[in-house]
Amino acid sequence: MQSLARICLIVALPLVMSKSVAADSMPLLAIDVGHSKLRPGATSSRGRPEFEFNVDLAKSIHDLMTSNNIRTLQIGDDGNLVALAQRTVTAKDAGAAFFLSVHHDSVQPHYLKSWQWQGVVQQYSDNFSGFSLFISRKNPQLATSLQCASAMGAALQQKGLHPSSHHAENIAGEGKEWADQQHGVYYYDNLVVLKTAAMPAVLLEAGVIVNRDEEQTIQQASVRITIAEAIALGLQRCGLLKTPDKIKP
Repeated sequence: MQSLARICLIVALPLVMSKSVAADSMPLLAIDVGHSKLRPGATSSRGRPEFEFNVDLAKSIHDLMTSNNIRTLQIGDDGNLVALAQRTVTAKDAGAAFFLSVHHDSVQPHYLKSWQWQGVVQQYSDNFSGFSLFISRKNPQLATSLQCASAMGAALQQKGLHPSSHHAENIAGEGKEWADQQHGVYYYDNLVVLKTAAMPAVLLEAGVIVNRDEEQTIQQASVRITIAEAIALGLQRCGLLKTPDKIKP
């Protein structure tokens, strides 16, 4: 599969937003930072916890949105343990119009191999790369969730990223059903933050951090900004961000 490194060669589309849009007229975007300090999620090929990747990307999304007068609510960004169902309750109580859960991906254990990084044995797999998007058929706003997930996937591809197909593989731990294969969207019906959200909800796996090349690429600030721009563009296209023009980078 092609490397994410090629996105560094792609020039971001010019994005500009009208200053006449009042901040309080914009919908609230809940940005859920996946995992926590105590439960940090996957471990990258160089030993970095997934939670740290999630914090960095969530901040890039938050910064882009707020610079365009789009209101955001970060959930779990301090790393304190927040129960999954409580995350969506927090979003509902705040009046969020959309719930985005930010994650980074790994692979099934049988794909992992050992290597040494800075004298420490780590686990890696270069078999897979790319983003994945998930929605739940138990979410009360499934149609909008799918519409926005598909729009995000299309925007990510437009900016040079590619979806990963490994979650559809017919093996233990995978076998997810496609919701929109063209744009990298899967059904994950029982994922707590998706099925308990009262608003449209999407979980993004931004990249495969056990892939040694992708791990390094996705940590670049320019790449995080590119992903944030794609998310904003996708939310515009599905009607969640009703802005008159485009988002500025």
